[in-house]
Amino acid sequence: MRAEEFQTRTHEVSARRVVARTQTLFFVILFGCVFVSHSRVAQRDGISFYAINARTVALVFAGYLVAAAGLWRLSQIMRAANEERLVWWGLRVVAIVLVVLLATPFNKGIFFNWAHMTAGVIGALAQLALGWRLSLRSREVRAWGAMAVILSGGVLAAFSLPDWQFSALLEGEITLEIGFAWCIWEWTKLLAKDSEPRTLERVRDRESPLRRGPSTR
Repeated sequence: MRAEEFQTRTHEVSARRVVARTQTLFFVILFGCVFVSHSRVAQRDGISFYAINARTVALVFAGYLVAAAGLWRLSQIMRAANEERLVWWGLRVVAIVLVVLLATPFNKGIFFNWAHMTAGVIGALAQLALGWRLSLRSREVRAWGAMAVILSGGVLAAFSLPDWQFSALLEGEITLEIGFAWCIWEWTKLLAKDSEPRTLERVRDRESPLRRGPSTR
């Protein structure tokens, strides 16, 4: 195995390990919160409800911080693997948004409420952008499936925000997060695929003088 292939394989394995461990822990904590309290208030306020509920606030803080750390680490791996800027910057935006959401409890006044909602919208748009870019880069049906889940969760959550007596924000946000986890898992699979053309190009560049033969001058 050449050094370039070994390095690519290392990035791929590291990325998958980070996603598998941190996202699994995040969802275990999230569904644990849902099990503890699945009320109409939670459906109306979404995942943010668990960050102000005394019974679940510690769990949510742990889950969000683990997910944020995992996304930031994944962004570093993607950058080291020479992935496009949109990917690793998008991951960092989502990681920062998770921390901001924890720091802006929506029930502490209008400023925190608007800051919380603004951060949530930015995070959702970043996730949507990563899903859309994945669907354009990958030829796999799975990539489009991840994008569809992200979009359906986002639409469900968006329709739950206005006062339309439609309280499914929690379900919408959970659906979106499942789609995003699927999305970043598919991104890790692209690391190896993206490296193949680059590796072949380098091999051709090295072999090109041999193919041309010795100079006749």
